[in-house]
Amino acid sequence: MGRLWQTGSITVGQEHYCTAATQMIMSQLYQYIFNVERSGHAMVATCVGGEMHEIGIRMVTDFFEMAGWDTYYLGANVPVASVISAIKSHEAEVLGISATISTHISQVRELIQTVRNDSELASIKVLVGGYPFNIEPELWRDVGADEFAMDAGESIIKVNQLFA
Repeated sequence: MGRLWQTGSITVGQEHYCTAATQMIMSQLYQYIFNVERSGHAMVATCVGGEMHEIGIRMVTDFFEMAGWDTYYLGANVPVASVISAIKSHEAEVLGISATISTHISQVRELIQTVRNDSELASIKVLVGGYPFNIEPELWRDVGADEFAMDAGESIIKVNQLFA
């Protein structure tokens, strides 16, 4: 949908409508997603401040739920202080960060740096994803993340490798 909007094939309103329909369909699956044995692991997932495209990180969070993780999905446009607070209060082992627009990479870097500077969060693993990371495969290293994944399925694999 984003590509159709970008090329002018659909309007912002049409893109928002399709996104809302997709989110509604996804929510109907939650009775199955949240009905699995828990693994004892926790993840906080978010979009950085200014980032309004949240469906991708929502899908990542759902995949972690299906793998038995306790997930705390913060959504779009979340301030750094709120992310830090959520990580601490939920004792998250993984922070998932999404950015779909390259102008938001500086906010991703800032969030990761803030996490890394907090001694209480020394052991947390940071996973990033989104369009800018897909087109520049080494960008995740530049922002200070532990790993990146191209899609929700790969995110589980990559995080499992981090804990192996």
